[in-house]
Amino acid sequence: MGTEGILIAMNEEPRKTIKPWWMLIALWGIDVPLVALSWGVLIAALFGIPLLTFGPLLLLISMVWVYVLFTRVVRALAGEPVPYEDYYRGHAFLMLLVALCAFFASQWLLFFSVGKYLIAFFAVPFLVVLLTHVPILKKVPFARELGTGAAFVFSCAVPTYFYSYLYSPLHMFFNTHLWCLIVLFLLFMVERSRPTQGQEGRIASTWLPGGMIVFFVACFYMVLTTDNSSYEHHFYGTLCIATAFLHVMSKMRQRVNEAVWFSFCWGLMAVPALLGILLYAPETWLR
Repeated sequence: MGTEGILIAMNEEPRKTIKPWWMLIALWGIDVPLVALSWGVLIAALFGIPLLTFGPLLLLISMVWVYVLFTRVVRALAGEPVPYEDYYRGHAFLMLLVALCAFFASQWLLFFSVGKYLIAFFAVPFLVVLLTHVPILKKVPFARELGTGAAFVFSCAVPTYFYSYLYSPLHMFFNTHLWCLIVLFLLFMVERSRPTQGQEGRIASTWLPGGMIVFFVACFYMVLTTDNSSYEHHFYGTLCIATAFLHVMSKMRQRVNEAVWFSFCWGLMAVPALLGILLYAPETWLR
């Protein structure tokens, strides 16, 4: 009986890594760079960038994808809590190989196509990512979610700053609009990663709705007090749409299982960005 039990366990172990086809996009992290692309284009639209080529956007996609794949696999191999860690351990070699190929492709884009000056801008989200791994900050509640959201938003802003020709990378740290976006993605990161049960999940579910309401009211106030023709009006209007959409997503989580939530939560965050692009794209984009 002992031998049979071992054989059954050996046969069941590979099955753990087999997931439904509709989960593959999320498991391989393809949805995250696509969302980054959407918000990167939206930030450019809100800042009124009249010219936006695909080079920096493609570099944004590749850099975000490399980070997502690499961190998920490494965390799974290190024994840290990662959704579907069995899948990442079972596909670790292939995923790391794909991440390495994407990294070399991004470096070729950086040095031979787009421009090495982008290194200075991408250094900002890279620095934020490093700060999230400081041992002291690991003990701070939601520090990882804040750092991940900040790194994501700063990465999305890189094409805009690259084409603005007016600001240095340090200006990204002092842009209040980007920090408003960081608050939005902090709320999303906490909602995405919070457990549905236990004390931590109850604490997050208690303050998250209130945080969304406060953030929505603050953005709506800015919409009412700014000039209708200014980009601040468009920016805060988009944040209102995104916050309301995030609240709907939070309610949806109570009605779907974790597999569906994991597969579609990141992709759904592209919807507010696409709506913002349609509403506030510069006139020069539509000619």
